Amino acid sequence: MLDEQTLWRSMCQGDKTAFRQLHQAHVRHLLNYGLRLHNSLSTVEDCVQDLFVELWHYRARLSQPSSIRFYLLKGLRNRIKAQYKREQLWQASLEEDVEEGFSQYSFSLEPSAEQRLVELDLDAERREQVRQALEALTPRQREVLYLRYFNDLSYEQICEVMNINYQAARSQVYQALRVLRTVLKNQYLVTFLASNYFL
Repeated sequence: MLDEQTLWRSMCQGDKTAFRQLHQAHVRHLLNYGLRLHNSLSTVEDCVQDLFVELWHYRARLSQPSSIRFYLLKGLRNRIKAQYKREQLWQASLEEDVEEGFSQYSFSLEPSAEQRLVELDLDAERREQVRQALEALTPRQREVLYLRYFNDLSYEQICEVMNINYQAARSQVYQALRVLRTVLKNQYLVTFLASNYFL
C-alpha cells in the first residue's frame, strides 16, 4: 500500500482506488470518534459518508494536508456540529443557544471503553479504578486526551479540531493527566495511555 500522502495526491487526480484505500484506512477511526460526539450511529455514518462524498467531489481543489487524519477528524467534527445545530433547530428548542448546547455535549466512552475493558481482561479492582478515573474527567478532557494520545494530534491540531486556543488545549491535557494520576495513583497511568483504551 502506498503512503497516505501519495494516496491523497492520487485521489486528488481522480484515482478511485486511492480514494477507496484512504476511506478504508480512516473510516473506522472516524466512526469511533464520531460516536463519541453524537449518540446516533446513523447520523455519524451519514456525516462520515458526506465527508468522503465531499472529498471526492472537490478533490481537484484540495491541497495536501500535513496530516490526513487531522484533516478528516476536523471535517467530521464540523459536520457533526452542523448536524447537531440542524437537529436543535428542527426540534425548535430555541430557548437555549445551539452553539452553547453543542459545547456542552457529552464526549462518550461507553461502548468502546466497555469493550476495551473486556478485551484487556482487567481485574475488578483495576477496572473500577479506570472507570472512576474516566468519570472524574470532563467531556472536553476525555476528548482532548483521545485526540492527543490516541490520534497523535499536535496541540495546534487539537486547537483547530476543537476550536479552542493553544493554552486551553495544553491546560485540558495537563488537568486530565493530573486527574488520572490522582485517581489511578500513578499505578496504571502509563498502561492506560499505552492501551489504546479509547479505541
